[in-house]
Amino acid sequence: MVLFIWSNRLLLIHCMEGHTGKNYAGYAQFDYKYKKLTTSVGLRGEYNRIDTSYTRGYLTPKINNLPFQPVFRAGMNYQLLQYTFLRASYGQGYRFPTIAEKYISTSVSALQIYPNQSLQPERGWSAEIGIKQGFKLFNFKGFLDIAGFWTEYSDMVEFTFDIYGNKTGLFYLDIDKAGFKSQNVGKARINGIDASITGTGKMGPINVSTLIGFTYTNPIYLNYDPKVDTLGIEGLKVLKYRNQQLFKADIQLDYKKLSIGWSTRFYSYMENVDRRFEQSILHEYNDIPNGVNWDNIPSTYIIPGLKEYRASHKNTTYVTIGDYEIAKWSGDWIHDARISYQVSKAVKASVIVNNVFKCRIQFKTR
Repeated sequence: MVLFIWSNRLLLIHCMEGHTGKNYAGYAQFDYKYKKLTTSVGLRGEYNRIDTSYTRGYLTPKINNLPFQPVFRAGMNYQLLQYTFLRASYGQGYRFPTIAEKYISTSVSALQIYPNQSLQPERGWSAEIGIKQGFKLFNFKGFLDIAGFWTEYSDMVEFTFDIYGNKTGLFYLDIDKAGFKSQNVGKARINGIDASITGTGKMGPINVSTLIGFTYTNPIYLNYDPKVDTLGIEGLKVLKYRNQQLFKADIQLDYKKLSIGWSTRFYSYMENVDRRFEQSILHEYNDIPNGVNWDNIPSTYIIPGLKEYRASHKNTTYVTIGDYEIAKWSGDWIHDARISYQVSKAVKASVIVNNVFKCRIQFKTR
Protein backbone atom coordinates (compact mmCIF):
# COMPACT_ATOMS: atom_id res chain seq x y z
CA MET A 1 0.00 0.00 0.00
CA VAL A 2 1.23 3.48 -0.85
CA LEU A 3 -0.12 6.53 0.96
CA PHE A 4 0.42 10.17 -0.01
CA ILE A 5 -0.50 13.11 2.21
CA TRP A 6 -0.10 16.84 1.62
CA SER A 7 -0.85 19.52 4.17
CA ASN A 8 -0.24 23.19 4.70
CA ARG A 9 -0.82 25.48 7.62
CA LEU A 10 -0.75 29.23 8.03
CA LEU A 11 -0.31 30.70 11.49
CA LEU A 12 -0.52 34.38 12.38
CA ILE A 13 0.34 35.73 15.82
CA HIS A 14 0.47 39.33 16.95
CA CYS A 15 2.90 40.11 19.76
CA MET A 16 3.97 43.72 19.86
CA GLU A 17 4.13 43.45 16.08
CA GLY A 18 2.79 40.98 13.53
CA HIS A 19 4.71 37.78 12.76
CA THR A 20 3.59 35.22 10.21
CA GLY A 21 4.46 31.54 10.27
CA LYS A 22 3.89 29.04 7.46
CA ASN A 23 4.28 25.27 7.34
CA TYR A 24 3.99 23.03 4.27
CA ALA A 25 4.51 19.29 4.34
CA GLY A 26 4.10 16.30 2.05
CA TYR A 27 4.27 12.68 3.18
CA ALA A 28 4.51 9.37 1.33
CA GLN A 29 4.44 5.93 2.94
CA PHE A 30 4.89 2.45 1.51
CA ASP A 31 3.74 -0.64 3.44
CA TYR A 32 4.53 -4.19 2.38
CA LYS A 33 3.87 -7.60 3.92
CA TYR A 34 5.56 -10.82 2.85
CA LYS A 35 4.66 -13.95 4.80
CA LYS A 36 5.77 -13.23 8.38
CA LEU A 37 7.56 -9.98 7.58
CA THR A 38 5.83 -6.59 7.66
CA THR A 39 7.73 -3.50 6.52
CA SER A 40 7.00 0.21 6.30
CA VAL A 41 8.99 3.03 4.67
CA GLY A 42 8.04 6.69 4.77
CA LEU A 43 9.42 10.02 3.61
CA ARG A 44 8.25 13.45 4.67
CA GLY A 45 9.25 16.75 3.13
CA GLU A 46 8.76 19.79 5.37
CA TYR A 47 9.08 23.52 4.77
CA ASN A 48 8.70 26.15 7.49
CA ARG A 49 8.90 29.91 7.35
CA ILE A 50 8.59 32.57 10.05
CA ASP A 51 9.00 36.07 8.65
CA THR A 52 12.39 35.94 6.87
CA SER A 53 13.58 32.76 8.61
CA TYR A 54 12.91 29.60 6.60
CA THR A 55 13.88 25.95 6.24
CA ARG A 56 17.23 25.14 4.69
CA GLY A 57 17.16 21.39 4.18
CA TYR A 58 20.19 19.47 5.43
CA LEU A 59 21.47 16.08 4.27
CA THR A 60 25.26 16.34 4.58
CA PRO A 61 27.72 19.15 5.38
CA LYS A 62 27.94 19.77 1.60
CA ILE A 63 24.19 19.38 0.90
CA ASN A 64 22.74 21.85 3.36
CA ASN A 65 20.59 24.32 1.46
CA LEU A 66 17.70 22.26 0.08
CA PRO A 67 14.33 24.05 -0.35
CA PHE A 68 12.73 21.62 2.16
CA GLN A 69 13.84 19.29 4.95
CA PRO A 70 13.53 15.57 4.07
CA VAL A 71 12.64 13.32 7.03
CA PHE A 72 12.92 9.55 6.60
CA ARG A 73 11.52 6.66 8.61
CA ALA A 74 11.48 2.86 8.25
CA GLY A 75 10.32 -0.05 10.33
CA MET A 76 9.92 -3.81 10.25
CA ASN A 77 8.19 -6.52 12.27
CA TYR A 78 8.96 -10.22 11.91
CA GLN A 79 7.03 -13.10 13.48
CA LEU A 80 9.84 -15.45 14.44
CA LEU A 81 7.66 -18.02 16.23
CA GLN A 82 3.94 -18.31 17.01
CA TYR A 83 4.14 -15.91 19.93
CA THR A 84 7.53 -14.30 19.28
CA PHE A 85 7.85 -11.03 17.37
CA LEU A 86 10.99 -9.09 16.46
CA ARG A 87 10.88 -5.43 15.47
CA ALA A 88 13.24 -2.66 14.45
CA SER A 89 12.71 0.95 13.44
CA TYR A 90 14.61 4.05 12.44
CA GLY A 91 13.29 7.58 12.13
CA GLN A 92 14.61 11.09 11.66
CA GLY A 93 13.28 14.14 13.45
CA TYR A 94 13.11 17.85 12.62
CA ARG A 95 11.66 20.71 14.65
CA PHE A 96 11.61 24.27 13.41
CA PRO A 97 11.61 26.98 16.14
CA THR A 98 8.20 28.34 17.07
CA ILE A 99 7.12 31.97 16.82
CA ALA A 100 7.10 32.14 20.62
CA GLU A 101 10.70 30.92 20.89
CA LYS A 102 11.97 33.33 18.24
CA TYR A 103 9.97 36.49 18.86
CA ILE A 104 7.86 36.65 22.01
CA SER A 105 9.17 38.68 24.93
CA THR A 106 7.19 38.52 28.16
CA SER A 107 7.54 38.20 31.91
CA VAL A 108 6.29 35.99 34.71
CA SER A 109 6.26 38.09 37.87
CA ALA A 110 9.80 39.56 37.97
CA LEU A 111 11.20 36.84 35.69
CA GLN A 112 11.87 37.81 32.08
CA ILE A 113 11.36 35.56 29.03
CA TYR A 114 13.49 36.63 26.07
CA PRO A 115 13.14 35.84 22.34
CA ASN A 116 15.95 34.30 20.30
CA GLN A 117 15.75 35.24 16.64
CA SER A 118 18.94 33.31 15.84
CA LEU A 119 17.56 30.00 17.15
CA GLN A 120 18.30 27.13 14.74
CA PRO A 121 16.11 24.08 13.97
CA GLU A 122 16.58 20.99 16.11
CA ARG A 123 17.41 17.80 14.19
CA GLY A 124 17.85 14.22 15.29
CA TRP A 125 17.29 10.54 14.68
CA SER A 126 16.03 7.61 16.72
CA ALA A 127 16.40 3.84 16.40
CA GLU A 128 14.87 0.95 18.29
CA ILE A 129 15.17 -2.83 18.29
CA GLY A 130 12.93 -5.03 20.36
CA ILE A 131 11.37 -8.42 20.98
CA LYS A 132 7.87 -9.30 22.15
CA GLN A 133 7.29 -12.75 23.62
CA GLY A 134 3.91 -14.23 24.50
CA PHE A 135 3.59 -16.65 27.42
CA LYS A 136 1.07 -18.65 29.43
CA LEU A 137 1.46 -19.55 33.10
CA PHE A 138 -1.42 -21.51 34.61
CA ASN A 139 -4.51 -19.32 33.96
CA PHE A 140 -2.43 -16.24 33.22
CA LYS A 141 -1.61 -15.08 29.68
CA GLY A 142 0.55 -12.16 28.74
CA PHE A 143 3.44 -10.64 26.82
CA LEU A 144 7.00 -9.77 27.76
CA ASP A 145 8.35 -6.84 25.73
CA ILE A 146 12.00 -5.72 25.80
CA ALA A 147 13.44 -2.96 23.61
CA GLY A 148 16.63 -0.96 23.33
CA PHE A 149 16.53 2.58 21.95
CA TRP A 150 19.05 5.17 20.79
CA THR A 151 18.33 8.83 19.99
CA GLU A 152 20.72 11.60 18.99
CA TYR A 153 20.11 15.32 18.55
CA SER A 154 22.04 18.14 16.93
CA ASP A 155 21.35 21.78 17.77
CA MET A 156 19.17 20.61 20.63
CA VAL A 157 16.94 23.36 22.03
CA GLU A 158 16.66 24.03 25.77
CA PHE A 159 15.13 26.80 27.87
CA THR A 160 18.12 28.36 29.64
CA PHE A 161 18.61 31.04 32.28
CA ASP A 162 21.34 33.65 31.91
CA ILE A 163 21.97 37.39 31.92
CA TYR A 164 21.25 38.40 28.32
CA GLY A 165 22.62 41.56 26.78
CA ASN A 166 25.79 43.52 27.40
CA LYS A 167 27.00 42.69 30.90
CA THR A 168 28.37 45.70 32.75
CA GLY A 169 29.73 43.73 35.69
CA LEU A 170 27.54 45.74 38.04
CA PHE A 171 24.69 43.68 39.42
CA TYR A 172 22.25 46.56 39.85
CA LEU A 173 22.58 47.36 36.13
CA ASP A 174 22.55 43.73 34.93
CA ILE A 175 19.74 42.36 37.10
CA ASP A 176 17.08 43.61 34.68
CA LYS A 177 18.70 41.51 31.92
CA ALA A 178 18.31 38.23 33.81
CA GLY A 179 15.84 35.70 32.45
CA PHE A 180 15.18 32.61 30.34
CA LYS A 181 15.69 32.11 26.62
CA SER A 182 15.48 29.12 24.24
CA GLN A 183 18.99 28.25 23.09
CA ASN A 184 20.73 25.66 20.93
CA VAL A 185 22.90 23.65 23.31
CA GLY A 186 24.66 21.39 20.78
CA LYS A 187 24.62 17.62 20.45
CA ALA A 188 22.86 15.25 22.83
CA ARG A 189 22.21 11.53 23.14
CA ILE A 190 19.46 9.61 24.88
CA ASN A 191 19.73 5.83 24.91
CA GLY A 192 18.49 3.09 27.15
CA ILE A 193 16.27 0.06 27.58
CA ASP A 194 12.57 -0.46 28.20
CA ALA A 195 10.97 -3.66 29.50
CA SER A 196 7.36 -4.45 30.33
CA ILE A 197 5.06 -7.34 31.16
CA THR A 198 1.33 -7.16 30.48
CA GLY A 199 -1.18 -9.86 31.06
CA THR A 200 -4.54 -11.06 32.28
CA GLY A 201 -5.85 -14.14 33.99
CA LYS A 202 -8.36 -15.63 36.41
CA MET A 203 -8.27 -16.26 40.14
CA GLY A 204 -11.50 -18.15 40.60
CA PRO A 205 -14.33 -15.74 39.63
CA ILE A 206 -12.01 -12.71 39.69
CA ASN A 207 -10.36 -11.41 36.52
CA VAL A 208 -6.84 -10.02 37.10
CA SER A 209 -5.12 -7.53 34.76
CA THR A 210 -1.53 -6.44 35.35
CA LEU A 211 1.13 -4.17 33.90
CA ILE A 212 4.74 -3.96 35.09
CA GLY A 213 7.33 -1.83 33.32
CA PHE A 214 10.81 -0.40 33.78
CA THR A 215 12.65 2.19 31.69
CA TYR A 216 16.27 3.22 32.05
CA THR A 217 17.66 6.14 30.04
CA ASN A 218 21.09 7.71 29.74
CA PRO A 219 20.51 11.30 28.55
CA ILE A 220 23.79 13.19 28.09
CA TYR A 221 25.33 16.24 26.41
CA LEU A 222 27.81 14.86 23.87
CA ASN A 223 29.98 17.95 23.67
CA TYR A 224 29.90 18.72 27.39
CA ASP A 225 32.91 20.66 28.66
CA PRO A 226 32.82 21.40 32.43
CA LYS A 227 35.13 24.38 31.94
CA VAL A 228 32.76 26.31 29.72
CA ASP A 229 29.32 24.67 30.01
CA THR A 230 27.29 26.33 32.74
CA LEU A 231 23.76 25.38 31.68
CA GLY A 232 23.13 22.91 34.47
CA ILE A 233 24.59 21.94 37.82
CA GLU A 234 28.37 22.07 37.76
CA GLY A 235 30.07 18.81 36.74
CA LEU A 236 26.94 17.06 35.41
CA LYS A 237 26.64 16.16 31.74
CA VAL A 238 23.21 14.56 32.21
CA LEU A 239 20.51 16.48 30.35
CA LYS A 240 18.40 18.73 32.53
CA TYR A 241 15.00 17.76 33.94
CA ARG A 242 15.35 14.03 33.17
CA ASN A 243 14.43 11.10 35.40
CA GLN A 244 16.83 8.34 34.37
CA GLN A 245 14.79 5.51 35.85
CA LEU A 246 11.05 4.95 35.74
CA PHE A 247 9.23 1.95 37.23
CA LYS A 248 5.50 1.44 36.95
CA ALA A 249 3.14 -1.29 38.07
CA ASP A 250 -0.62 -1.60 37.91
CA ILE A 251 -3.03 -4.30 38.98
CA GLN A 252 -6.81 -4.40 38.58
CA LEU A 253 -9.29 -6.93 39.95
CA ASP A 254 -12.71 -7.23 38.30
CA TYR A 255 -15.59 -9.12 39.87
CA LYS A 256 -18.94 -8.79 38.15
CA LYS A 257 -19.71 -5.03 38.24
CA LEU A 258 -17.04 -4.16 40.80
CA SER A 259 -13.45 -3.14 39.91
CA ILE A 260 -10.57 -2.40 42.28
CA GLY A 261 -7.17 -1.15 41.12
CA TRP A 262 -3.81 -0.04 42.46
CA SER A 263 -0.94 1.59 40.58
CA THR A 264 2.60 2.43 41.63
CA ARG A 265 5.21 4.60 39.91
CA PHE A 266 8.82 5.32 40.80
CA TYR A 267 10.67 8.34 39.39
CA SER A 268 14.38 8.44 40.07
CA TYR A 269 15.89 11.62 41.48
CA MET A 270 16.22 14.39 38.89
CA GLU A 271 19.99 14.86 38.94
CA ASN A 272 20.30 17.98 36.81
CA VAL A 273 18.31 21.21 36.66
CA ASP A 274 19.16 24.68 35.44
CA ARG A 275 22.05 25.88 37.60
CA ARG A 276 20.12 29.06 38.42
CA PHE A 277 17.62 27.05 40.46
CA GLU A 278 20.44 26.11 42.84
CA GLN A 279 22.55 29.23 42.50
CA SER A 280 22.05 32.95 43.02
CA ILE A 281 21.24 34.83 39.84
CA LEU A 282 24.05 37.16 40.90
CA HIS A 283 26.58 34.37 41.35
CA GLU A 284 28.99 35.89 38.79
CA TYR A 285 29.17 39.05 40.88
CA ASN A 286 30.50 37.30 43.98
CA ASP A 287 33.64 38.88 45.40
CA ILE A 288 34.56 36.39 48.11
CA PRO A 289 37.90 38.00 49.12
CA ASN A 290 36.05 41.23 49.85
CA GLY A 291 33.20 39.51 51.66
CA VAL A 292 30.58 39.66 48.87
CA ASN A 293 28.80 36.32 48.42
CA TRP A 294 25.38 36.62 46.83
CA ASP A 295 24.89 32.84 47.17
CA ASN A 296 24.29 33.43 50.89
CA ILE A 297 21.37 35.81 50.26
CA PRO A 298 18.12 33.83 49.68
CA SER A 299 16.31 36.76 48.07
CA THR A 300 18.71 36.60 45.09
CA TYR A 301 17.50 33.10 44.14
CA ILE A 302 14.68 32.38 41.67
CA ILE A 303 13.18 29.92 44.17
CA PRO A 304 14.80 30.43 47.59
CA GLY A 305 15.37 27.16 49.45
CA LEU A 306 15.04 24.87 46.41
CA LYS A 307 18.66 23.71 46.60
CA GLU A 308 18.29 22.72 50.24
CA TYR A 309 14.93 21.07 49.57
CA ARG A 310 16.34 18.95 46.73
CA ALA A 311 19.30 17.91 48.87
CA SER A 312 17.07 16.82 51.77
CA HIS A 313 14.42 15.07 49.63
CA LYS A 314 16.46 12.65 47.54
CA ASN A 315 14.66 9.82 49.36
CA THR A 316 17.59 7.44 49.03
CA THR A 317 17.07 3.73 49.73
CA TYR A 318 20.09 1.53 50.53
CA VAL A 319 20.40 -2.23 50.09
CA THR A 320 23.14 -3.74 52.21
CA ILE A 321 24.48 -7.16 53.10
CA GLY A 322 26.23 -6.91 56.43
CA ASP A 323 28.43 -3.84 56.23
CA TYR A 324 28.49 -3.78 52.41
CA GLU A 325 26.28 -1.56 50.32
CA ILE A 326 25.27 -3.48 47.20
CA ALA A 327 22.72 -1.04 45.75
CA LYS A 328 21.04 2.28 46.31
CA TRP A 329 18.53 4.43 44.52
CA SER A 330 17.05 7.87 45.04
CA GLY A 331 13.66 9.07 43.94
CA ASP A 332 9.95 9.25 44.62
CA TRP A 333 7.27 6.57 44.86
CA ILE A 334 3.72 7.56 43.95
CA HIS A 335 0.76 5.28 44.63
CA ASP A 336 -2.79 5.63 43.30
CA ALA A 337 -5.90 3.63 44.17
CA ARG A 338 -9.28 3.32 42.48
CA ILE A 339 -12.58 1.55 42.90
CA SER A 340 -15.55 1.60 40.55
CA TYR A 341 -18.98 0.07 40.20
CA GLN A 342 -20.96 -0.34 36.98
CA VAL A 343 -24.36 0.90 38.09
CA SER A 344 -25.91 0.38 34.66
CA LYS A 345 -24.83 0.22 31.02
CA ALA A 346 -24.73 4.01 30.91
CA VAL A 347 -23.60 4.85 34.45
CA LYS A 348 -20.33 3.98 36.19
CA ALA A 349 -19.40 5.41 39.60
CA SER A 350 -15.73 5.69 40.58
CA VAL A 351 -13.64 6.84 43.51
CA ILE A 352 -10.03 7.65 42.62
CA VAL A 353 -7.34 8.44 45.19
CA ASN A 354 -4.29 10.04 43.59
CA ASN A 355 -1.03 9.88 45.52
CA VAL A 356 -2.54 7.76 48.27
CA PHE A 357 -0.13 8.78 51.02
CA LYS A 358 -0.86 12.45 50.36
CA CYS A 359 -4.47 11.63 49.59
CA ARG A 360 -6.18 13.60 46.82
CA ILE A 361 -9.59 12.02 46.13
CA GLN A 362 -11.71 12.30 42.98
CA PHE A 363 -15.32 11.19 42.50
CA LYS A 364 -16.47 10.43 38.98
CA THR A 365 -19.60 9.21 37.28
CA ARG A 366 -20.16 8.58 33.60
